Amino acid sequence: MDKRKWLWPSAIGAAALVVVVVAIMALRGGGEAMAAADVEDKLKQMYGGEVQEIVQDGDVYRVTLERIDGVFEAVVDSDGGAIISLTKAESVDPIPEADMKVKVAEQYGSEPVVLELKDNVYSATVEDETRTTEAEYDAVTGEQIKESVTEKEPAGPAQEEAPKQSVRLTPSEAGDIAVKEIPGELDDDIDFEDTEDGGYYMVQVETADDREADIQIHAITGEILTISWDD
Repeated sequence: MDKRKWLWPSAIGAAALVVVVVAIMALRGGGEAMAAADVEDKLKQMYGGEVQEIVQDGDVYRVTLERIDGVFEAVVDSDGGAIISLTKAESVDPIPEADMKVKVAEQYGSEPVVLELKDNVYSATVEDETRTTEAEYDAVTGEQIKESVTEKEPAGPAQEEAPKQSVRLTPSEAGDIAVKEIPGELDDDIDFEDTEDGGYYMVQVETADDREADIQIHAITGEILTISWDD
């Protein structure tokens, strides 16, 4: 029998095996096995959260990933880092509100004036004499994820209130206006007449040449309304 006839099936079988191995390597990425740290970085970039545990199990990594919306179990191909599966393992309850108030008070020295929980994030507002602080916390871990501080405007020195003055002129003030307009001797008898627009004073001034002027002065504005002369 020709031995070469038996060599052909063996060669074909070996070639087929090589093809299968190459195909498997291609499906697995054909690269070097990823380090656990690289797998951890990839999961955090893709899904956020924190990796609590990562264990290599043959050709895969089994990873426990904790996020604010729960704990997840991921299975990752060690060759290339393909995510084989990601399942939610358990839910995580948020920190009780009372405990969160204590945590904020310890950090800022006073309890928050506002504390709200939404989507597993606590939003707190803290105020003191000089600033207002807005802070956000991971409701599961208590880790602060955001802080914004607004400085308050400093209070200016207290200003004394100016003493209120009477709106209407006094008779003496009306007399001063009159003699400034018509120099002379002022008659002490100054009459006031009330009107809808505030009233007026009638002031009489005697000049050096013995003439008398009756001067009508608005009681509020001090405006000279009329001047009449007595013969």
